[in-house]
Amino acid sequence: MSSFEVFREFYFEAAHALYDPEAPEGGKYRNLHGHSFRVRVTLRGAPTLEEQWVMDLGKLGRRLAELRERLDHSFLNDLEGLGKPTLENLCAYIWRDLSPTVPGLAEVGVFRDSCFEGCVYRGD
Repeated sequence: MSSFEVFREFYFEAAHALYDPEAPEGGKYRNLHGHSFRVRVTLRGAPTLEEQWVMDLGKLGRRLAELRERLDHSFLNDLEGLGKPTLENLCAYIWRDLSPTVPGLAEVGVFRDSCFEGCVYRGD
């Protein structure tokens, strides 16, 4: 049986500070700063016989809009359940949020394109 990967992306802007009590004063990551984030959510599966798609991407888009609303223009350090606001923790946070309601979730990527960096999480 064929397997496909489909994805949707969204952007959000957010601030964070990577506080580390062991870090020297004046370290660049200690200061409050912000980023433009790009999130890619990938699903894997076989198209259904009836609709002939892995998932209705409009339905996925509505679910991602709810998540984006929570993340956009937020202070990531205040998000309950995120922990230290690293790329790795953002990927896992988004995975945990989506996995109960998004069948076929295969990977979550969070990217800071202007910094040429990102992280991809493929689940538990």
